[in-house]
Amino acid sequence: MSLSKDGKIELINELKREEGFRDRVYQCTAGVDTIGYGFNVAYLSKAELELNDGVIEPMSEEVATQILNRKVKKLIKSVDEVYSWIDNLPEVVKIGIYDMIYQLGIKGFGSFVNTQKYLKLLDYSKAIENIKNSKWAKQTPRRANNLIKKLERAKG
Repeated sequence: MSLSKDGKIELINELKREEGFRDRVYQCTAGVDTIGYGFNVAYLSKAELELNDGVIEPMSEEVATQILNRKVKKLIKSVDEVYSWIDNLPEVVKIGIYDMIYQLGIKGFGSFVNTQKYLKLLDYSKAIENIKNSKWAKQTPRRANNLIKKLERAKG
């Protein structure tokens, strides 16, 4: 429904680039224990850990990719349930939004009320302005600019 096979591959590759890979636990900028492709250690499921022989570390890129694939599948399903209107957007924009939600979580994305309003209206210029002026864009400018570029491509 939500992303084509190529779109899912593009999203996974984008998440890998944005998150980077670490085989050992480290603390992210928010002080959270993290591993793999930005996985919060506290939220790794038993099934995900079983892919890594039941341990957290070290984690190979291969295992981290398997976990990322599972997390992306769950992410898309959850986002589509909460924000069904995203399905009406061009695939390039969806990829950027899923990336944003992967980083911020569904609740974090929920605070972007005006941006959501403009996205629903397909008013990408106003959505871009909202994103540019957000705290998120100041904290993670590369990631925000990545979404902005996608919105500009959709604008034409």
